[in-house]
Amino acid sequence: MSESTESREASFPLNMPVDWEPPYPSFMSEFHESKQVVVMCLIGCQFDDGARDAALEMVRGVRAMMLESGEAAYVDLSECDADSAGRRQLVATGYWFDPALLQQLFDSNEFDSFWQSHSDSERGYGVFREVFNFPMSRFETLHSGPDHLVGIANVRDGITDPISQHAYWGSMRDRIPDAVRDRFEAESQVEVLEQNGRSVTVRPNLNLAIIRSGQDITDAAGQERQQYLDDVEPTLISGMNFLRDEGEEVRCYDCRFLRFVDEQGEALDHTYGYAYFQSLEELEKWAEHHPSHNAIFGSFLEFAPQYGENMRSRFWHEVAVLPASNQFAQYVNCAPRTGLLNGLANP
Repeated sequence: MSESTESREASFPLNMPVDWEPPYPSFMSEFHESKQVVVMCLIGCQFDDGARDAALEMVRGVRAMMLESGEAAYVDLSECDADSAGRRQLVATGYWFDPALLQQLFDSNEFDSFWQSHSDSERGYGVFREVFNFPMSRFETLHSGPDHLVGIANVRDGITDPISQHAYWGSMRDRIPDAVRDRFEAESQVEVLEQNGRSVTVRPNLNLAIIRSGQDITDAAGQERQQYLDDVEPTLISGMNFLRDEGEEVRCYDCRFLRFVDEQGEALDHTYGYAYFQSLEELEKWAEHHPSHNAIFGSFLEFAPQYGENMRSRFWHEVAVLPASNQFAQYVNCAPRTGLLNGLANP
């Protein structure tokens, strides 16, 4: 399995308080030591209400290519009702442990024809792809239950016992193996690699922090479900809207609040926020100090300990800190401040 946080020789000390006992259990996905690199690729469609059927056809087609021609380890589908431009999105998110497989897909005639076809401005929607390559040592996952499979956890090799490194400020950094050797300070800025008419390709800054953080109430019932809907979800949505609409205040380039959908495009009882911060430090500062996240965390701390190991709601996240190479995002016919394009407007 991958290297644990407890076995690392630290240059920077852990943030965990002495004799820390978490208020509720959490777990980390484990991966075989042969899996050293993760590639996460989002390919999506930005559209207005009348184009949903066409957008769904597009993302279903790209998901099939990711799995069949691209040999992706796992791909899911999700939908955003309102992004930073006020438009909707449907997104296929895929994971690979071999970057060459995704590159072969992009180089294929099949994908090129598909991409060019859906990049036609007359279709009335925009398309984008965001490609992030990062070592497993710059990545961490967290799950509120050991049985919950979502995102890359669908292809994990194991699950830890309940861990101590969670539910305190700085625990996210403690779970990233390379954090003992690197402060992950932001360097450079989002920059344009290529601009050609309606297409803009950008490269994120070094040490950009990506978080995919979700909540699954599929199996929740009765009081637990209602309490989540009444007390937790409203503060969560308010926080996600802050990051979407006012994220420049906390160096968040973009945030989308999405809901997983099935193959037919039907909504599931499972939502997540997807955001980019200029650095891990900026993500940490928002989490610890900003009222929008304090409200989310406070509502969760009132909710989760009541149910403990019996809680059927499932909460999870994935956090990656990007190295310098093999990262890009391309937006075609998209609104000017979509995704990482929004980082171009931040000083």
